[in-house]
Amino acid sequence: MDAATDGNYETLEIRNGGNIVSDFHYCRKKHLGMRYIIPPPYTRTLGPRFFLPASKPFRRGQKIRNIVAELIRKLPKYDHLKIRLDPSDDSAFAFSICGLQIRNEFTFRIAPDVTPGVVLEQCDQKTRNLIRSASQKLEVTQSADIEAFIRMSLVDQSASENRHDFATMAKLFEACLRHDRACVISAYDEKKKQVSSSVLIWDEKNLYYWLSARDRNASIPGANMLLIWEALKLASAKALTFDFDSFASVGTAKMLASFGQPPVLRPHVIGASVRYEWERAANATLMSLRDYWKRKIVA
Repeated sequence: MDAATDGNYETLEIRNGGNIVSDFHYCRKKHLGMRYIIPPPYTRTLGPRFFLPASKPFRRGQKIRNIVAELIRKLPKYDHLKIRLDPSDDSAFAFSICGLQIRNEFTFRIAPDVTPGVVLEQCDQKTRNLIRSASQKLEVTQSADIEAFIRMSLVDQSASENRHDFATMAKLFEACLRHDRACVISAYDEKKKQVSSSVLIWDEKNLYYWLSARDRNASIPGANMLLIWEALKLASAKALTFDFDSFASVGTAKMLASFGQPPVLRPHVIGASVRYEWERAANATLMSLRDYWKRKIVA
């Protein structure tokens, strides 16, 4: 959290009998008068943590519902709230009955007991062929050099178009690296030219395909798929679940789906004030009118 926010985050603790039973880390910001409660930069999932003794499913669920209700009451006032839950998080229902919206994002996961060989068999044939072909033409290296990824990212998107906060990214990577939980993998062609790069981070359960970039003009296809393949092999070697870490476009979603794994829900908790909803509706109306008049003028 310190690396992602420079220490500018808040923690809400829920106690029972003097003992902490849950905590939740979050960031606050203001923009154009709107108050936001949001996850820190580059944080894919960050919900409340629960410190509960073992109990029957009903009793655990009841405790989580009570904790979440208290957490929502104690949060600062906001116009927009976003909490991204891990697929294994069991608090989405509790948030929903507190009146918050649940919107589902998707990711793909491979359990540690599923071998890379089985995954390769489950891949679409085209994906399987691309991985095999790329592995014969590209060399994959592993390093602790975040600059290798940054260079590739600036090839993928120029500095004027690139939206990455490289300073924050580097701080997060270095924080993970200090615990031996991060690496950069890169693919090079026969001329030793870098054509693709990815950043992997992991915890005690999951290895995440956190960030990726490529040279879109590279002549050898399948570089990204090869790096995913190498990443899932690393996860298997570490006995960790491999998480593809979602996607940002329809094309990427279809590419990840070609690895043959079922999509996994990653719930988002959304809260919004009436003012926020009105502003969104007004902006949507203005954009629709703008597009309408553009089409009218062209016609």
